[in-house]
Amino acid sequence: MNLLVGILFLCILPTHSLLLHKVARSLYRLQNEYMSMESSPGPQQPVIPKLDSRLSPATLTEQEKFDLQWYVIGTPKDISFRKAFQATVWGKNYAVWRNMTTGEYYAIDDVCPHKSASLSHGKLENNCLICPYHGYAYDNQGHLVKVPGIEFQQFHNASATNTLPVYNAAKYRVVERNGWVYLNTMPTYLMAQNHTYDTNIFEEPEAKLGYSCVQLEMDFNCYSRILSENSLDVMHIGFVHTFGNRERPAPIQEYPPTRISPFHFKTSYLYESGRNSMVKKVFDIKQLQIENEFILPHTTVARVIFDPYVSTVITFALPISETKSRLFVKTYRNFWQNSIGDAFTENMMRTTMLQDKVVVENIDMRFMDGKFNMKYDKLQNTYKTFYKRLIRQNPANPEDTEQST
Repeated sequence: MNLLVGILFLCILPTHSLLLHKVARSLYRLQNEYMSMESSPGPQQPVIPKLDSRLSPATLTEQEKFDLQWYVIGTPKDISFRKAFQATVWGKNYAVWRNMTTGEYYAIDDVCPHKSASLSHGKLENNCLICPYHGYAYDNQGHLVKVPGIEFQQFHNASATNTLPVYNAAKYRVVERNGWVYLNTMPTYLMAQNHTYDTNIFEEPEAKLGYSCVQLEMDFNCYSRILSENSLDVMHIGFVHTFGNRERPAPIQEYPPTRISPFHFKTSYLYESGRNSMVKKVFDIKQLQIENEFILPHTTVARVIFDPYVSTVITFALPISETKSRLFVKTYRNFWQNSIGDAFTENMMRTTMLQDKVVVENIDMRFMDGKFNMKYDKLQNTYKTFYKRLIRQNPANPEDTEQST
């Protein structure tokens, strides 16, 4: 799904429906108040980042390796106090649950070390996960604590570091941030001794500004990187989506990608609103400021600013497997902050996701890198380069020949 599409609906939707007419009339009353406002100045020209040719998994610090392994696995309502939730990342299953008293999240491998049954299909008793096959009990650290009918005592060589006893399940960190639940796929027993790992997860500023937020999710039969690149692609809006500006699909001005933090890049555009858009008809705003960002491994941000309003979409493409992904979406806005606005936003975003689904699910992943690049491909190409170098190489790539134009 393209991030920009969902948040540009104010700029490109026709105003023929009864609901939109009512909203437009309401907004029109505000027009005179803002007609005298000058357009916000565009962002300053950033320096195009130079990729460090030495950057590789081997050169990353322990903290950076940890930072690159946070994945959105669901929302708080998905994780129960009474039954474990099965999360899947890159084909590996995890059993996740919450403490009924503290609300703390726990995650261990979703496979019993004894005979490989799925632990997430078992029961939760006294904050322990009970294997449905033989009744073995594992605590929230993944330790085997009970074997029915057998007196069991753990033994582990204290001098052995970064190893896991064969009868224990690996444990993983899980946290909640702004409506999403994140799991880190680095097992805790492999984490460096005597090292404190910070939880460095990107948090959008809109979450603390009182904006309205609508959440969606949808499964896609495609490689997750394809979804993230699509979210960074400004040029397909006018051709994939029925409400795009096909006559002038390119930005008026582009500010090349700049580095915000080691794995966070941002670009900005000036964009012309569609001729049938509400923003143009009601406010006579012809240009919009768009901020587009990515944070490895799979977070993308699109922010459209048309003073005094801001509309932002955050996505995370969870790689369930090489060929299946789940796209998590949060849409923020500082206008229409009521149930009607929520319903309208959800409907538009879902329609947009379905339109993208038709295209991305039919991209042959053997050739997903393409053979040449164009002017407005900079941000997604920066993402692709870092992704292939630090996250995952292409699962099937007969040719790796790219030519910039």
